[in-house]
Amino acid sequence: MNRLRAGENDLDDPLYYARAVHFAATLTVSGTTLFAVFIADPALRKAPHAAAMAVTLRSRIGWIAWISLALAVLSGAAWLVLTASSMSGETVADVLSQGVLLTVLSQTDFGQDWLARSVLVVLVAAVLVPLLSAKGATSVWLKAAAVLVGASFVGSLAFAGHGIGDEGIAGIVHPIADISHLTAVAAWAGALGPLALLLSLTGENADTLAVARTATLRFSTLGIVCVTTILITGMVNSWYLVGSIPAFTETAYGQLLLVKIALFAAMVGIAAWNWSQLTPKLIQDADLAAARKARRQLCRNAAAEAALGAVIVAIVAALGTMAPASHANHHAIEGAIPADASFQHIHSENGMADVLVEPGRVGTASVTIHLLDDDLETLPAQAVTLTLTAPTPAGKPISRAALQDSDGEWHVDGIELTEPGNWTVTVDALLATNRRLRLAAPIVIDAK
Repeated sequence: MNRLRAGENDLDDPLYYARAVHFAATLTVSGTTLFAVFIADPALRKAPHAAAMAVTLRSRIGWIAWISLALAVLSGAAWLVLTASSMSGETVADVLSQGVLLTVLSQTDFGQDWLARSVLVVLVAAVLVPLLSAKGATSVWLKAAAVLVGASFVGSLAFAGHGIGDEGIAGIVHPIADISHLTAVAAWAGALGPLALLLSLTGENADTLAVARTATLRFSTLGIVCVTTILITGMVNSWYLVGSIPAFTETAYGQLLLVKIALFAAMVGIAAWNWSQLTPKLIQDADLAAARKARRQLCRNAAAEAALGAVIVAIVAALGTMAPASHANHHAIEGAIPADASFQHIHSENGMADVLVEPGRVGTASVTIHLLDDDLETLPAQAVTLTLTAPTPAGKPISRAALQDSDGEWHVDGIELTEPGNWTVTVDALLATNRRLRLAAPIVIDAK
């Protein structure tokens, strides 16, 4: 049977939605900051007679940035609380009332990353005020600070992802690729909304049309750099997180990643059409009607690209809650899964568990649990409780304490599996650090 899965994502989990909103908001506020420095400000300064339009544009871009920053703060707080709940095994109410948050913030890598990002929130707010004022920023140092802070805010998300925890050369290359990937995505996809807004406000006269031309040319140049960076870093990340060509098609993680790649290819296709067909029409002076038509189409295409980017963000949020295919496949590579067993690899930001049910069919079965950290090393625990919940409401959950063997694995024997279908396996572990780790996922049980 050998059912091997890359930790299927649970869309009922509020953490998924907190992550999705936070990723989208962070990419947008960072992308808007970079757009203001590299695209909007240079384009507006080349059209001094379009002052009224410049004030309107900066005001509306400011609304995008401030709303996105507020959403990033709120969703980041929700992400922190939900992660603390998962780490401690406590309810959200207990996390908020019993000092668990302070422990997570002070004693975990995730918490320390969130503290650093809190400082970056303040710095982003500080540079947004002058950067998006009615007159715009004139100081080169302020613009440099805005670029650095905007890139750092989105790049720091890498320290809450799968790229952290590798050893050796991978411990250097993977995080750098992650940071570069996130920054390039923000500079391109995160700036598509502001670009569509700029294009929608221009074109009524020669001055504003000049703004559209300059902005489109500068965005095209930036886009080429960003897309190239995304492609290279995406391949690096896929190498570490997927590990093999079969893993793309044989794991849920790999399949979802293929969907993400297909959507990214669609975005690149639209961008290539813009660059090759519409931009030349916009920048020529011979036919103003054709230039204005190209501007309108570029505006619509930027909005379409932004919509595709939003779907990709939702996929990224889901991938972050799933086990990378390279993690899920490590037992398969070692040939450790019996042919008649059901296997599930459950992944979270706080730890992982390999659960092997043998035989994976109705009847009496034994369960082996292996707890792991992000380096795929055994995660020490003081006690482990296994709960198996049948697929039908009438089935009563089976909850048993596991016993540890000399190899560090935990075992439960004599489990009676009464019906076939998608059972839910839950592992509740008290770790050696006195933290609680609770993991849950579906696992398939066959008929006799």
